[in-house]
Amino acid sequence: MNVRIAAAAYAVPPQDEAVDAVMERERTRIEKALSPLSPESRRKAIEGLGLNRVRVCEENKLYDLVLEAASKAIAEAGMKGRDINLILDYSTWSSESSQGLSFAHKLSADLGAETSMILSFKVGGCAGLHVAIKTAMGWMATDESIQTVLLVTGDAAPEGNRSLLPITMHGDAGSALILRREGAESLSTQGPSLMAVQVMTLGHLQNAITMTRTNGHPDIVIDALCMEQEVRPVYFLNMLAVINQALAASSLSLKDIDHFIYSNLSRRDREGFCKMVGLPKGGLPPTLMEEYGHTFASDLLINYENLRRDGLIRPGQLLLFASAGIGFTWGATIARA
Repeated sequence: MNVRIAAAAYAVPPQDEAVDAVMERERTRIEKALSPLSPESRRKAIEGLGLNRVRVCEENKLYDLVLEAASKAIAEAGMKGRDINLILDYSTWSSESSQGLSFAHKLSADLGAETSMILSFKVGGCAGLHVAIKTAMGWMATDESIQTVLLVTGDAAPEGNRSLLPITMHGDAGSALILRREGAESLSTQGPSLMAVQVMTLGHLQNAITMTRTNGHPDIVIDALCMEQEVRPVYFLNMLAVINQALAASSLSLKDIDHFIYSNLSRRDREGFCKMVGLPKGGLPPTLMEEYGHTFASDLLINYENLRRDGLIRPGQLLLFASAGIGFTWGATIARA
């Protein structure tokens, strides 16, 4: 089975907010989160962000971003909604989807894909893209009728929860990825071919970042000590482990990779990733991180799309997508353009 990335797209709200303004508004939350850490760790957490602004979605407008991204991806792939056999929503958090049906249900009607299979899950957080791809490929491998899959995510930080220090600052976005079995009847097969997808979780670290409700209001709670003392020491070790597993499955090595596509957590985190894979400081391609913030699982698609739009991805080149998120989850996906 040969599955390709037929198209990808994203949408962000036009409204934005300065990171400094967010930090001032959420000062109490930030101080509480960072209080268990040493003064040096608190300083590094703030100075290492490398974020200037975040995109902010108006209330109950997130679905519009998801629909926009999905519509763009379908148009780019030269498809119609009726060509989609499976819609998978892997959104981590949105007030809209938490109140009822997933985005996938609404999309099936609005895109004219009423006959598509509908799935949704909230697993993996910022590494959810890899989980979604692996899930989609599993369905495609066991059901010949699943030729085309639409993966979508739409995430907006709950009110008062934009700061996730000592890690990052959340911005809002929606994104979509279309996977298509090569040779799907009457459809183009252009796009990178998937070579390997690897995911791992460590359940005993599930409380590092949790989604809860406080006094009836949604809340993203971070255990800073757990992050610093338990997650951080193994963070890049496990990232490298899943990357090496994906490389081995593809009979490749790190030196073969042409483009590393990584999350927009912070400047500090991206520098750590560069060091891990042997890239020089600043060796990752520039992204819109400073203007968008960290957009949950949409980071990878935003960074991929901007590389592609800038004409930097050439046929035959190898792409490595990598990210980590709640769960605690690590994922890596390799594709050949």
